[in-house]
Amino acid sequence: MILQQLTLPTSSTVSEKTSRARMAITLVLLLVLLLLLPVTRALAQEQQQQQQQPTQHVVQPGCRDKCGNITIPYPFGIGAGCFRDDGRGGFQLLCEDSLPVPRLTVADYGIQITGLSISTGEAQASLNASRHCYNSKGGIISQGGPVAVPIVKTNLLFSATKNSLVVLGCPSLGYLNDVAGYYVSGCMAMCQPQKFNASGSCTGVACCQSTIPSGVDYYQPSLLDMPKNKGDPIFYGKSTTCRYVFLVETEWLSTGYTGENFNRTDDFAVPVVLDWAVRSVRNCRAARRNETKYACQSTVSQCVNSRNGAGYRCECSKGYEGNPYLEDGCKGIHRYRSCCNWNITQLLSHLAKCPLSFYHFCLML
Repeated sequence: MILQQLTLPTSSTVSEKTSRARMAITLVLLLVLLLLLPVTRALAQEQQQQQQQPTQHVVQPGCRDKCGNITIPYPFGIGAGCFRDDGRGGFQLLCEDSLPVPRLTVADYGIQITGLSISTGEAQASLNASRHCYNSKGGIISQGGPVAVPIVKTNLLFSATKNSLVVLGCPSLGYLNDVAGYYVSGCMAMCQPQKFNASGSCTGVACCQSTIPSGVDYYQPSLLDMPKNKGDPIFYGKSTTCRYVFLVETEWLSTGYTGENFNRTDDFAVPVVLDWAVRSVRNCRAARRNETKYACQSTVSQCVNSRNGAGYRCECSKGYEGNPYLEDGCKGIHRYRSCCNWNITQLLSHLAKCPLSFYHFCLML
């Protein structure tokens, strides 16, 4: 009797439910698309504006913003009124446009600049190595290298954390002195049979490296000549024709250094990292005492003490990015960026703060 009262769903009932489900899904998709349209349009407009004005709020109004493909952010600049002039060198730059590839240099110092960063307070530079080449009897047949590069009393210092002093070729003793002639750093590279050479390493066999202290403001690497002694064939076994000493970005040892460098006989330049800061005062506390000369111009910026030598740098406050050295240089990061760190469950529980429509923004990051 009970079985007779039960009714199975007809094909028309199943079809009707399926149709309703499809319609509901379609409506949801349409709703999502409608929510995404204004976001997509706004993001496209923002991207277009950034492409039209790629260096807005990076340089002073009316100033040159590039040398070749290198962006020049204030406090650096080319020409009067375009760089921070605090009586110390380092921020004024020159661009040699007549060269096939424009060359950016520090005015009055000749240091070639290959990159500048506001966020890290670093400048990438390129400097030549110091070289001695010898004949079979141990006499010098050619030598070359950089003239002294003094950056004393400027806003620049050689980075102690990103650079190493390297001696290449053997046997050789290379070292670095300060402007007064005192020893700063150095190491000695020895020769060994080829079977002992560690490929790609710089641990003392034909190549050695040493750290440098903070505050280094003078660059003139030197090599100590070692006259060849016929009575000591082991010391000069596997010796290289040329020997070099130079300061270089430490990463170069793992990315730009190969075994072929052991016996190269030409001059070459290597990448070096410079730490820059506003060094006209010792720290932030001293800087805030003189508002007219205070470098942190953005109202949403903060001062941080230099990590290398005296001075200070400026940073945009949390939630902002850009150039804190300009009055309107720090811009707010998209207010929905934090939503991208949440999973879907957290996102659904915070719809008031993070509308689902802005999930599209996260996908574009």
